[in-house]
Amino acid sequence: MKTIMEIRKKYEREEFLKLSPLGRIRVMHAIMSEIIAIRAKGEGVSEYEIYRRYLKDNPRHYQKVSN
Repeated sequence: MKTIMEIRKKYEREEFLKLSPLGRIRVMHAIMSEIIAIRAKGEGVSEYEIYRRYLKDNPRHYQKVSN
């Protein structure tokens, strides 16, 4: 028997996959922005500082593409 959380997870996954690619990007951006805001408030620093740390820890997200 599935738990309520498992059912909800499946529902959310299906709804997310129904979105267009642009819709998915918008949803993920909104989620990331919320996480950054929560962390910034919790640590007492600016959202910019949290985002800079994220980029520093995940360099693949801002590497330049060579031609």
